[in-house]
Amino acid sequence: MEEDFANVEPRCPLFPRCGGCQYQHMAYGDQLALKLRRIGELFAEFSLEPKVLLPTVPSPLTYGYRTKLTPHYGRIRGSGEEPIGFLAAEGGRRIVDVPQCPIAAEEINLALPACRKRIRSMATRRGGTALLRRTDNGVVEDPRALVRETVREKIFHFIAGEFFQNNSAILPDLLGCVRSMATAPGIDFLVDAYCGVGLFSLSLADHFQEVAGIEICRESVRLARLNGTIQGVKNSQFLAGTAEDIFAAVNFPANRTALLLDPPRSGCGRAFIDQLLRFRPRRIVYVSCGPEAQVRDLRPLLSNGYAIWTVQPLDLFPQTQHIENIVLLEQS
Repeated sequence: MEEDFANVEPRCPLFPRCGGCQYQHMAYGDQLALKLRRIGELFAEFSLEPKVLLPTVPSPLTYGYRTKLTPHYGRIRGSGEEPIGFLAAEGGRRIVDVPQCPIAAEEINLALPACRKRIRSMATRRGGTALLRRTDNGVVEDPRALVRETVREKIFHFIAGEFFQNNSAILPDLLGCVRSMATAPGIDFLVDAYCGVGLFSLSLADHFQEVAGIEICRESVRLARLNGTIQGVKNSQFLAGTAEDIFAAVNFPANRTALLLDPPRSGCGRAFIDQLLRFRPRRIVYVSCGPEAQVRDLRPLLSNGYAIWTVQPLDLFPQTQHIENIVLLEQS
């Protein structure tokens, strides 16, 4: 698939030995085209036919965009030369030493030498993973720390080691795409079924009569409520759902409701899809960083009265093979 594209000089001297990036040898426009082609071929492979497949939304930053870095290390023997970085592109468990990472934010690269020195000063019999996350609090290395990030002038508190989108430059575009798909005449309610700390729910609340965020993790629910209070959002509620009946507390009329899904890379799974089909919202917006799992989840929806209207890839991960993809479904 890559043979059609012209090569450029990679910015990182460790490319392609380091497995963190796969596309640094490609012009950025070619990366976007390749990702669009991959999505189109994936949907065709599963016999899924969207009415519209839109061009990949580019990232405003193609380097220096990652706000979270998790370098790996093995056993520390005190030599001061142990590799600290990422798994080799060749596969296996070998770690390539990465003193600096060009796709990481500048602040993270400035903090990385001290982090590496501290790791090498430890005596560990087992390896591990470090954390460097750029936040409004600075670069944080404690995965249990409560931190905050500002997105479109809204403040979101979250736990440093937990999930939060790690390309803040493209977040306004991501939120804009989700908003355009979730809103429509006659849709007054939004259910955010993997709401985390409320990034989507609170960012889109102004466009709905009421929004409900559902999350299995009770700590995330607590922080989503805190974020809503700080932002002064009056029409949001956040519910601690259970895996067995995640929509039990939602009383919105289904024919006036949009359902937003942003599950882990592994997807929703059939048990969740079955609950979704019992709820039967009028519109579904499925955000995914794992398109392979996404297309698997779409098939039972299509066989139960939904149709794919729009597919929108976004490049949250420039220089890598990873793709964020949004799918809009409506009852057919």
